[in-house]
Amino acid sequence: MSADVQFVGGPEAAQDLRRWASELAPAVAKAGEGFAARVADQVRGRVPVLTGRLAGSVEIAPVEEDALGVQMGEGVPYAGWIEFGGSRGRPFIPEGRYLYPTALDNQDEFASMAADAASETVARFSWSMPPT
Repeated sequence: MSADVQFVGGPEAAQDLRRWASELAPAVAKAGEGFAARVADQVRGRVPVLTGRLAGSVEIAPVEEDALGVQMGEGVPYAGWIEFGGSRGRPFIPEGRYLYPTALDNQDEFASMAADAASETVARFSWSMPPT
């Protein structure tokens, strides 16, 4: 006995996945605002403080329309040396001492937050029904 199997709704599913993906990045960025604020606070607490200028330069910054980042050093000429070193007895550390390591310490929280945002967008997404 032979049975034919027919895949129905492939083009609709592909279109839905593209539409859902376009909603996912902004949802993760929105959910990530609180996460980015916590990472920024942690970085502020970790950088060395003499005047407070470097810690004060740590801020949340949009890297794209639907993404967030944490940055530091705007208008602080010694920020790169503090973060990466490379002269005057301060060894060069290419990944940096504060921003990247702090983000890495929080990667599990980010993954959980992004997974929650993905689940929420899937649950409210208007999926197409395959043709019958």
